[in-house]
Amino acid sequence: MAQLDMTRYLRAGDTVLIGQAAAEPPALVEQLIAAAHAIGGLTAFCGYTLSGAWGGVSPGQPNIKAYMAHGALRTLSAKGLVDIVPCHYGRIEDLIATGHIRIDVVLLQVAPADADGYYSLGATVDYAAVAAERARAVLVEVNANMPRTSSSRRLHRSRVAASVSSSRALADSPARPATAAERAVAENVAAFVPSGATIQLGVGALADAIARELHGRRDLRVRSGLVGDWLVDLDEAGALAGAPGSCVTGMALGTERLYRFLSDSAQVRMGPVDEQLAPAALAECDPYVAMNSAIEVDLHGQVGAEVAEGRYVGAVGGQAGFFRAARQARSGLAIVALAATNADGSTSRIVPAVSGPVTTAQSDVDLVITEFGAADLRGKSYRERAEHLIAVAAPQHRAALASARPPWL
Repeated sequence: MAQLDMTRYLRAGDTVLIGQAAAEPPALVEQLIAAAHAIGGLTAFCGYTLSGAWGGVSPGQPNIKAYMAHGALRTLSAKGLVDIVPCHYGRIEDLIATGHIRIDVVLLQVAPADADGYYSLGATVDYAAVAAERARAVLVEVNANMPRTSSSRRLHRSRVAASVSSSRALADSPARPATAAERAVAENVAAFVPSGATIQLGVGALADAIARELHGRRDLRVRSGLVGDWLVDLDEAGALAGAPGSCVTGMALGTERLYRFLSDSAQVRMGPVDEQLAPAALAECDPYVAMNSAIEVDLHGQVGAEVAEGRYVGAVGGQAGFFRAARQARSGLAIVALAATNADGSTSRIVPAVSGPVTTAQSDVDLVITEFGAADLRGKSYRERAEHLIAVAAPQHRAALASARPPWL
């Protein structure tokens, strides 16, 4: 792989935006981290990171800002090396456009340019496209394995200051099998998703398990910030609508099988949040079912998806945005799905009060679903909410939750 002298494009105090998920350029990340030892005050603005190079970051070399602590950033966050920007995922683009998040240099992994000189942004189409239009310098890692995807956003060669070529395999989504509790949660969630629904679902073991329960549905459509291999599974099961643009997403993170499915697919359209949640499209969804997980849910119905055991491990992310999108649909549901306890059952994930920031307000949640059933919070008083939530907590924790209820519950 050809090298470039990254120090030619960096200045002291620069903020460097790193592409996320499959758009994270591994070679350029390695070079940025090396350059940070020679150029002072560099800040890397990150999203979903998967490069192992972040494990070698020294304090301040570079400084790291991020809207999440997923992937490789989780370990750095535990060491206090990540400065979290607590904002809704759908707002990042506006914050970059208005200069509230200043970006000087952009590092991206892209597909090879076409005959007209446009690089496809591939499996991640997000706020980086806006940053690339405003940055002083854009550096790209051109990867022959990046799928060319259908999108209104592309990057022209004229915006690129320098490039390197790569043939590395794209980043895989870390995967593990679903637990028995997660499989039971998935079965309970799937009961609320009919054929013909439009769904939002992320990645991970629980998302995979939910999608597996939907294989018998038909004509499903997708409007989701993030998709995984489950999208291919739904298609192969005959559950996914086959029309062009029946899936609109901004980020695909999975195995080579998913990236092959995306390549030149008319069925999948890659676009930013405002395209995923276009009001006119949502108005046709009947229903739009937004399904998200959480770390904990309290007896008010407030959702915590950021802090676990005193460590920042999650994100504000897009949860609230997609839940509110359900309100714009012809009909919609905002579902929080989670196992009722931690792995060994000792800690309830239905709690008297969230232990960290409130990620999603209680007023934005319709259903909280565990392996013990569904707590329907629609139209319920605080007292009724607490009763319904205690009923879906693990039996061994229900008495403690009932005794911890404040007077208004």
